[in-house]
Parts: sequence; structure tokens; C-alpha cells
Amino acid sequence: MNEIASAAFKSIISVVSLFILARLMGKKQISQLSFFDYLVGMSIGSIAATFAIDSSISYYRGITSLIVYAVFPILMSYISLKSYNGRKFLDGVPTILIQNGQIVERNLIRTRINMNDLLAECRLRNAFDISEVQFAILETSGKVSLQMKSSNQPLTPNDIDLSASYKGLCTNLIIDGNVLYKHLRALGKDNAWLINGLRDQDIDNPANVLLAYLDSNNTLRCHLKHNDPRTHSIL
Repeated sequence: MNEIASAAFKSIISVVSLFILARLMGKKQISQLSFFDYLVGMSIGSIAATFAIDSSISYYRGITSLIVYAVFPILMSYISLKSYNGRKFLDGVPTILIQNGQIVERNLIRTRINMNDLLAECRLRNAFDISEVQFAILETSGKVSLQMKSSNQPLTPNDIDLSASYKGLCTNLIIDGNVLYKHLRALGKDNAWLINGLRDQDIDNPANVLLAYLDSNNTLRCHLKHNDPRTHSIL
């Protein structure tokens, strides 16, 4: 029984430590991972799991190991922010894979990207003809960015001197039935305004709202809970 209680307590300590360290390491650990970030994340997870179930590892040793592994990406991020040369060394630089519709073979070899992978990346970005691509660049995150030639880019309002109305960000007001009062105050509105807006759409209770937001035209948009449209299994 003591072993079970000890394992449970160490697991709690492990999870809490992981949560705190993940917040300290920042959102990069859950978004654009470099190879080093990936290895650090795997190592920290392995250490945390071992620490939770291995009774021979003390709290001091386990937590110290987690902290040491977490400090490295934090330190590297700091160096990248403060030093351009440090950023080049740690993160690398983007690599041009296609230039003016021509494949740069030496850069494919350097980055170990084969032709099939390059073509697949282009197709995923709706570029099915290499000759239509102005630039394809392998970013330091590992993703490929494309710039199409001018004649193959989508038409924009500026291209035909057409003015377009400004569209700002939408502001969430209710999520999962919970009213976001801080967002209401930021808009200079109160709960009474929200309730009236819901009643105008025949909604009596905010708890029944899955998502409500104010769009860039100051229109209140609402999505109700348990109100899914019929879907077809074609995907």
C-alpha cells in the first residue's frame, strides 16, 4: 500500500512539474518543434515517467533532471532572441529549394529532401506545376513556404483598385456556456446587453450556447449546444 501511495504522489509531483516546465518553455514546445526541441520533449517525458514509477529515484534527483532538461531550450530561446549569430547557429537559416521555377538540386541534397517530398509539399499548397512557383523555401521549422509567380497568384482587390472593408478580429463572448465577462468589459458592454442580444435570437439561457462572438461588423453570432447539422460520411 505504501508503494502505491508513493507512486501516486510521485506521479502528481511529476505531472505538476511537467506542467510548470512546459509553461516556462513556452508555446514553441507545442507548435513548431525543431529536432532539438523534439528530443528535449521526449527526454523530459521519459524522465518524468521513470521518476513517477521508479522508487530508487529520489525527488531531488528526479526534479533536478527535469529542470536541467527544461533549462536548455529556455536558454537557447534567450540566446536566439538576443543574438542574430546565435539564432543562425541554433535555429539555422531558411533554404531555397525552388528559385524562379528552377529546382535547386544542391539544396535538396543538403536538406535531404527527395523529389517526391518536394512535389508533395508543392501539391499540398495547390502548386501542381513547378514552373509556376517563384520560390519554395524550407523554413527553419521544417515547413515549406511557397511564393507563386505573379501571373499565377490569386487576384486581390488591390490588383483591380477595388477598396475592401476592414475586417478585425472576432471577440468571443460565450464559450461552452460560460460568459466571458472580461471580454464584455473590454468591448464596453455589460451582461444585460448580452442577454438582450441572445433573446433577440430566441436564446433564453447562455448555458445553452456553445459559442457566441461579436464579429467585425458588431453582429452577435451564436452557435447552440446539441444543434449539429446533418453530416454525410463522404470524407
